[in-house]
Amino acid sequence: MDIEAEIRALKLRIDRFEAILRSTYADSDDNSHAHLRTGRRTRAKGSKITAAEIAVAEVRAEIADVQMEIAQDFAALGDELTGLRRQTNDQFISARAEILGVFDSLRHDMVDLGRRIDRLLTARNV
Repeated sequence: MDIEAEIRALKLRIDRFEAILRSTYADSDDNSHAHLRTGRRTRAKGSKITAAEIAVAEVRAEIADVQMEIAQDFAALGDELTGLRRQTNDQFISARAEILGVFDSLRHDMVDLGRRIDRLLTARNV
């Protein structure tokens, strides 16, 4: 699963969690003093809070997983960039050595041609 899909799923879970909390707070506002008359709170509200706490723990765990995956992806990307730098550097060194070899050969040929021209000119002037 890609990171964007995981983030969307987490956002949906957080929205559901917020809806649970809103309904819990709405229930507590409606029955805010009912427990004073009866002397006890309703069990359903307590289970909603427990479900909300579980949902928060699950969301936190999933966020930690996504953060770990992103960190691993960045580490892998760093490794790939390091490998690419090495490969590029090796190719640059190879190309530079080849160019220097060709340049040296051309320079050597030019010196030879210069000597031959000098010999021909001195032979003609004699």
